[in-house]
Amino acid sequence: MITSMTGFGSSRAEGDNLTVLVEIKSVNHRYIDTHVKMPSEFQRFENQIRQKIASSFKRGRFDVFVRIDYKRTAVRLDANEDLIRAYVDLQERLKKQFPLEGSLSLEMLSKVPGLIAVSDSDLTSQEIAVISAALDSSTAESCRKLSEMRKTEGQTLMRDIDGRLASIARHLETIAAGANGFVEHYRAQLIARITELAPELVRESSHRLETEALLYAERSDVTEEITRLRSHLAQFADLKNLNDETGKRMDFILQEMNREVTTVLSKTSGLNERGAAIGQAAIEIKVEIEKLREQVQNIE
Repeated sequence: MITSMTGFGSSRAEGDNLTVLVEIKSVNHRYIDTHVKMPSEFQRFENQIRQKIASSFKRGRFDVFVRIDYKRTAVRLDANEDLIRAYVDLQERLKKQFPLEGSLSLEMLSKVPGLIAVSDSDLTSQEIAVISAALDSSTAESCRKLSEMRKTEGQTLMRDIDGRLASIARHLETIAAGANGFVEHYRAQLIARITELAPELVRESSHRLETEALLYAERSDVTEEITRLRSHLAQFADLKNLNDETGKRMDFILQEMNREVTTVLSKTSGLNERGAAIGQAAIEIKVEIEKLREQVQNIE
């Protein structure tokens, strides 16, 4: 099943004096890239969130917001004493160099991020187990909701992709119809044009001219490119039921298709009306391929 990398999931778990909220937003990324924002006193639980996401998804950037409200009867604050000492030393140095007044207060220091924080070292093993269980439950439910949204978005993407693949197939048939007998048609036109411009050359070496004209015309044969494009379309369709790195595989096939269409354009540019019709169809295919490449960037 095709899965998008865009989605959102949130869940809340509640218990005695405890509320845990986990929100996860995901967008496309080449690998798993997880960013967790949670209260500093509960940082010890961050790894279990990362492990849950890594076990639930294969690709994407995940921004996780965690809120934990736990009413404790005993709360202890920790202070970064080295940083406080550095602030005090700086104050003394600045006062010696400049006419500054005032002094640091506890209120000022408490407003500095990371200087004073609620300690998690006084949590009992039972409290840690309760918080961990609630966080695990909320994270799992958020991942489930996120996964469902990614699947729904993937179905929407696939409907658009199917429409563009059908458009490519129609333009490819236009190319195939125009290429039928194209080499012989182009060879005849080439000889007719040379005959018109240099009739003496035709009379003197008509056989060699026929051979050279055929060789030149065969350079405009796009039969192999058409065959490979049809093969790529079939391979692309088969990937819809693949669950392993579908987006990367689709992107690779689209690169190959783009290469084949570019060759078709180079072989038919500047030729007669039939060549122009083939070229126009090839341009339309390139447009669809570029739109498809934008879409598959968001497929897991």
